[in-house]
Amino acid sequence: MSRRSETYRIKADILTPLHIGDGTDLEPLDYVISDRFYKVKLGEWLSTLQGEKLAEFKRLTTREYKKTSILVALRRFVREGIDTARFAEWVAEVDDSVKESYEARSESETSKLTVSPFTRTNSIPFIPGSSIKGAFRTAYLNRLCKTNERVRRSGHKKRADFAEGELLRALVKDKDGKDIFSIDKDPFRAVKIRDAILPEGATVFTETVNHRRNGRTGFIEPTGIKTITEVTHSVLTGEELSIEFEMIIDHKVLSEARSGIDRMHKKRMNIHSMLEACNSFYSEALNEEMERFLNNTRNTDRIKEAYRRVINGASGGYLFRLGWGSGLISMTLRELRVANKYGKSKHLVNGICPMGFVKLTHINGNDV
Repeated sequence: MSRRSETYRIKADILTPLHIGDGTDLEPLDYVISDRFYKVKLGEWLSTLQGEKLAEFKRLTTREYKKTSILVALRRFVREGIDTARFAEWVAEVDDSVKESYEARSESETSKLTVSPFTRTNSIPFIPGSSIKGAFRTAYLNRLCKTNERVRRSGHKKRADFAEGELLRALVKDKDGKDIFSIDKDPFRAVKIRDAILPEGATVFTETVNHRRNGRTGFIEPTGIKTITEVTHSVLTGEELSIEFEMIIDHKVLSEARSGIDRMHKKRMNIHSMLEACNSFYSEALNEEMERFLNNTRNTDRIKEAYRRVINGASGGYLFRLGWGSGLISMTLRELRVANKYGKSKHLVNGICPMGFVKLTHINGNDV
């Protein structure tokens, strides 16, 4: 009897800080920072105000209050008045640089103080299976691209869409005879990856600073783009973090003639080939990033050492990368990129650590 599906458990050791957001930012009235970061239930707290506190809030939101800007006054009102033990939706760690920035800028009328939280479900941070699957898909496509001359030499105007369809053998003709990508023929329909819930205390709010290479001086310098971002702990930041997730490959979907999926994927899409594709692609991306960002630079010994630690940390497993700050080098088809287009700047945590590198280890597999 042929296998219907295989379920694999994969261990992920977080080598460098990882951030995956839900596309939203938190404003200063959404949170309070003291000993920790508190996402507050502002509306619920306001509904409990009485007496002098209620009267003060009403004054703050009317024109008669003119001592300072209303926004700054409201920030102070919430920060000093809310009971975080009672009205916190969720809590996270926060590093000293963020605490200092919060204290220094919370009284400034020009400081927006928006922060980027990690994506959550039921107030618990998690890595979406769709994000993990997308990173696997990118690596798999890059492996196919290396042996596909038609894609590499194509001048197709919609190059990315054409390339993906051609590589996966998922192109069909539309009514005008043009090649279009068919979702029905996409082999990744057969791959499912479950969300990975992060353990308690796995994240911290920190400052990520964009750095750019100065071609004139050879120095790596901050660009002034600074964000407060919730990231995972990691090997390089001193607190090791490991998680597990499940991958399911449905062989019935891959093999069934009616599915429309090309049969070549039946042999190519297995846990070992996909992990090897990841290690090859993300190792190449790391080396290219170092070459473009750090080659012939000064003042970068600590950054170079961070990249070397990523390489050493991935030993015995498979290098992987995902999340915000990974950069287009790690997210696009290598052979189709315009030369020298990417790699000019990077988001670095603590001015040293690149983002999103992970070591994967295949734990076991079960045929079903």
